[in-house]
Formats: sequence, C-alpha cells, structure tokens
Amino acid sequence: MINFLDKNSKTGEHKTSITITYPRTVNIIFGYFPYPELLHSYIIDIKNNLKKSMYGYTNVKGGMTDWRYFVDNDNFNKFLSFLINKNQNSHPDIFQYFFEKNYVADAWGNEMKKGDSLTPHHHPCYHGILYLTKGCDLILPELNITITPKPGDYYLFPPNILHGFDKINDDQIRYSLIFNIKEKDQFKFNKKLENINDRKDG
Repeated sequence: MINFLDKNSKTGEHKTSITITYPRTVNIIFGYFPYPELLHSYIIDIKNNLKKSMYGYTNVKGGMTDWRYFVDNDNFNKFLSFLINKNQNSHPDIFQYFFEKNYVADAWGNEMKKGDSLTPHHHPCYHGILYLTKGCDLILPELNITITPKPGDYYLFPPNILHGFDKINDDQIRYSLIFNIKEKDQFKFNKKLENINDRKDG
C-alpha cells in the first residue's frame, strides 16, 4: 500500500500504477503476485543461499544472496512472465517485446532482521521489488510517500528514485526479491523491428 508522507496530498485511484509529480513526474507500477507457494520457494532459496561476504557490504545492511542468484532461475522466470503479461497492455513501453528490448541484469534475495536497515540509495535503471513477507515501510522522500508492503506485493520503480528504510526494531524476519531491468542495444532492436515490418509489407 502506498501512503503519502504529507496527508494533504491528493491522488486519483489507480489499479496498477500511480503517477506522482513531486517535484518530477514518476510512474510506479505495482500489483499482487497471487502464488504463495512460489513466494515460499523464494524464501527457502534465499535462506539456503545467503552469502556472508555480502552482509552489510552494500546499501543493504542485512543478509543477501549473490547479486545474480535469481537471474535465469526457473521460479523467478515464472514471476517475470507474470509481470510481463500483467502489465504489457498498460505499460507497453517497458513490457511489450520485453525480452527483445530488456534483460534482467541482477536479481537477488534479501533477509532483513532486527537492527538491519536499507541505506537510502537509487538505481540507474528500472528497479523491482517482490515482497515475500510483510516488508518494512519503504521511504521515498523525493516523492513524499512511504510504501507499506504485504506478502506478494510487487513494485517497479523508474531509474533514480531514492529509497530506503530505517533500522528494524521488531523481531520479525523479512524477505524480499530484488531485480534490476536494463535496456539492450536499442539500435539492434529497432533494426529488427524494421526487418519484421519489411517482411509484412513485402
């Protein structure tokens, strides 16, 4: 759920995304992944593949798998297919011809315990979060909002959105799956589309 830090802010109802101008216009894609058995399998994968060398090494001041642990993972690809199919009509600029235009550069799991935190930071590419358990309130200060995530919630942010959360004060262990989407060579994609269109016209 998305909450405004300034309760006087107003926004229209929207089922799959929200557009915010504060001070720039930003579109956040969000939804619900209704497969608890897959959420559970992701949690088991994360628990069994945490890397001690990653603890506190990045902006994630908590447990992490390797950066690319879930890249090419069959179960993660089920979520990615769901994400593409769910959003390709509403957000064709990202999800139409997804694998022709984009690739998942990184996909990793986080385990956050009492005392852990997420240092405010941003990514230079589209950045997604799938919450496997109840998450910490994610603070997006530039946009004047916090996000209160539930298990199965996913959010996809455009590049350069500052986000983070403070130290966890309770004993609940939290799990999430994070991924970065980057563009492939746009020139090659455009040439391929031209060739397809030429064949149709011929």
